[in-house]
Amino acid sequence: MLWLAWRGGGRWLTYIWSVDQWMVENSTVTFTPGTGNQGGEGTDHGQEWYIENVLEELDDANEWYYDHRSGQLYFAFNGTQPTDEEWIATRTKVLFNVSGTAANPAKDIVISGIQIRDTALTWLDPHGLPSGGDWALQRSGAVTLEGTEGFVVSDSLFERIDGNGVMLNGYNRNATIIGNEFAWVGATCVASWGFSSTCFNGNCTQKLPWKEGPDARGGEQPRGTRVLNNLFREMGIYQKQASAYFHAKSGLSEVGGNVVFNGPRAMFNFNDGMIGGDNVHANLLANAVRESGDHSAINSWDRMPYIHDLGPGGAGKPTVIPLTRREHHNFILGTYSTQEAFDTDDGSSYYAMYGNFMAYGSNGLKSDFGGHTHSSIGDIYAYITNCFGSGNYLSFINNTCILNFQPDGSTGVGPRGSQGYASDCNLSPGMEVHGNTVATPGASIEACGMFLEDWVALGHDHGTTSVQWPANAALIANAKATLFTDDAWNGGVRL
Repeated sequence: MLWLAWRGGGRWLTYIWSVDQWMVENSTVTFTPGTGNQGGEGTDHGQEWYIENVLEELDDANEWYYDHRSGQLYFAFNGTQPTDEEWIATRTKVLFNVSGTAANPAKDIVISGIQIRDTALTWLDPHGLPSGGDWALQRSGAVTLEGTEGFVVSDSLFERIDGNGVMLNGYNRNATIIGNEFAWVGATCVASWGFSSTCFNGNCTQKLPWKEGPDARGGEQPRGTRVLNNLFREMGIYQKQASAYFHAKSGLSEVGGNVVFNGPRAMFNFNDGMIGGDNVHANLLANAVRESGDHSAINSWDRMPYIHDLGPGGAGKPTVIPLTRREHHNFILGTYSTQEAFDTDDGSSYYAMYGNFMAYGSNGLKSDFGGHTHSSIGDIYAYITNCFGSGNYLSFINNTCILNFQPDGSTGVGPRGSQGYASDCNLSPGMEVHGNTVATPGASIEACGMFLEDWVALGHDHGTTSVQWPANAALIANAKATLFTDDAWNGGVRL
């Protein structure tokens, strides 16, 4: 019997326990030790839950029960019982294991033009915490890589994979996942998860039992990974804390040209800020956060500093400052429970957003809990509640922000309100806000206790204007111009 539940206090992940026994006399369930470890955020209570593999619950079509004592499988057919049907039980979790070492890597291996499907469930396999984010994963996929250089998987179909699709563990250089389709994936489609080191201090006199320390200069991480022009859909079927692309203890990746839709949480999740230098561009993202909350189509955390040697000071110089992560020219439809266009959460820093179009999410730019050095320049945030939040060294410049309601609460022309656009009345250190266009149904808004145009006339937030909602055709034309600017292309290849 399995017991599955959403994390209590926020539907952020699903826990899965194996049940040892059910004690009728006191209505107590005893879980198998070592199960229920699928999340990085602990909790002592759950929310919605269900149980699986209970004979008494076999009362609807397509439900099943397996009696491990007798070896019998019970199944409730949908309609008339078939007379000729083949059943296959899957047991294999890894179909391709490509392994080498940093000193002797497996080089230039190509998998192309095949169907990869029907791997077994991995939700009770041992999980680990990749870094300071909320997620926990198992280090396996239908295609599992460690110690590779120049690996390519292209033009292939990953379908009905019940665990992860592609897993990059530790040292990998310049892997390319291009032109594939991922559909009905039980967990995450592509995951990148490196190692740091066992050293806990500078001279390594204090050590950890695992390679989870702050020093990442050993280079045991996926670097230069390219995830390009793939179709990702229907992911996170069994483990809801899942995404199209997961990134932890990795750097210098390129995620571009992908079409992604129908996922339970973030489509792209960056679990930490190690190394940075990533380029997320020209992706179409829709229908994220369909089953959970407190998330966005692109999510990140940066709760732990890591030492690396690829920082802004030049190669070879140790630093904890990551290279800037760029997120640009992406089209995001924030339907379902999308909270922001980019949920740069819990200390996320050194982000540059530009040329993006995002519609219908609750909020625009986010920077919280110590996050800093964010810029949003030339982005369009359509039909949202708030344009941006506070943050140190935050730049909100030349953006279009279309508020999804008249700030006094009405839906048409009405009195001026004060919600939705923070302007620069509460300047944090290094904050820069100007040149923005703020649209409401009534073509007016308050900022900092007065009409926005009066605040601007006093010398604040120069160049910012308030206008009426644009017509649909004008908004579409503006979005097209933003997403397909000349500087977004280089010889037909999206930068």
